[in-house]
Amino acid sequence: MSMQTIREVTENTATGTEEVSATTEEQLSAMQEIASVANDLSSMTEELQQSINRFKV
Repeated sequence: MSMQTIREVTENTATGTEEVSATTEEQLSAMQEIASVANDLSSMTEELQQSINRFKV
C-alpha cells in the first residue's frame, strides 16, 4: 500500500467518523426533545385527570 492510499483511507475514515458523530448528536437531540414532550404530556394527563375527577358523581 502506498502512502497516498493510506492517506486517502485515513481521510475517508475521518470523514465517515465525523458524519457518524454529527448524526449521533442529532439523534440525541431528537431523543431529548421526545423525552421533554413526553414529560409535558404526562403533566397534562395528570391535570386532565384531576379536572375530570371534579365532575365524577
